[in-house]
Amino acid sequence: MDLFDPSIEYYVLHEKAWKFGGGDIYDPQGEKIGSMKRKLISMRAEIELRNPDDSVVCIINKKLMSARPIYDVKAPTGELIGRGKRPMIAFRGSVDMYDPEDRLIYKAQGGVMKWNFRITHPKDKNMVYAEIRKGDKWRDIFAPMFNFKDQYVIHIVDPLAPRMMLLAYAIIIDNVYHDK
Repeated sequence: MDLFDPSIEYYVLHEKAWKFGGGDIYDPQGEKIGSMKRKLISMRAEIELRNPDDSVVCIINKKLMSARPIYDVKAPTGELIGRGKRPMIAFRGSVDMYDPEDRLIYKAQGGVMKWNFRITHPKDKNMVYAEIRKGDKWRDIFAPMFNFKDQYVIHIVDPLAPRMMLLAYAIIIDNVYHDK
């Protein structure tokens, strides 16, 4: 099954211990449908999204010189396809996604604890594209120094929304708020 198969409604992103952003992507039945591979020695925190056949489908990396966290989403050819930015001022968790022409296309709003996010249209919060839930949120409270794995469940609410951008968005949110 392809990572962006339109029949997939839920994705489970499971970081491996000590991979710092790398890990596997599963469907709800537990079948591996992709992976995240992070370069360990990279100032840009580069992460590749890969299909099950290990082909690269997109690359996410951090901009080095910026006053706030900014992540680029690029095609395997290096072409910019999106950019995630944390707003300069945000009282709750928030990350905005822009297209290559720097137009705001999605807004992710989280709660105070920054575990759960809703990805919506920037001008209509009722138009929901996806929801991201941290699957192991209580681990962060009860055993943060003994377990180094993160798990996220992404529910694709709008079947026409581009899955690649939504998966990249979830990885950016994790990097901004949990993988410092």
